[in-house]
Amino acid sequence: MIKLVVGIDTLEDFAAWQAHERVMFEGQEANIVRTRFLPKKAEEILKSEGSIYRVIKNRIVCRQRIIGFDIYESSDKGTQSLILTDTDVIETVSTPHRPFQGWRYFDQAKAPKEKGVYVLGQAHDAPPPEMEEELKEAGLL
Repeated sequence: MIKLVVGIDTLEDFAAWQAHERVMFEGQEANIVRTRFLPKKAEEILKSEGSIYRVIKNRIVCRQRIIGFDIYESSDKGTQSLILTDTDVIETVSTPHRPFQGWRYFDQAKAPKEKGVYVLGQAHDAPPPEMEEELKEAGLL
């Protein structure tokens, strides 16, 4: 799956937000992605240990493994679908992606390469995403 992150500007900001937004799900810590509709392929996603890729500022920058789905009744927003993810944020090679609404199924063949688990507060020597793309095109990365 793939979903935009709204109101967050950097992977560091996203990781910090995720670190503070944790719940317990089936005996383990998890992060929640709130959405309106539960995926019809939920069981298939769980069986294949699927992930949700996150788009920040029109770039795929990370993914989190999906560990479950649930339904939540909110007094102000009504019924919400919850996508529960592992707390590890796996950084990916920053890849451009056009904006869209909601979530989408994501073809694993189009998934960007991974850089590893993003550790909040650890120095990250990567250039800004825009510069990284230019360096790749020039064959320098």
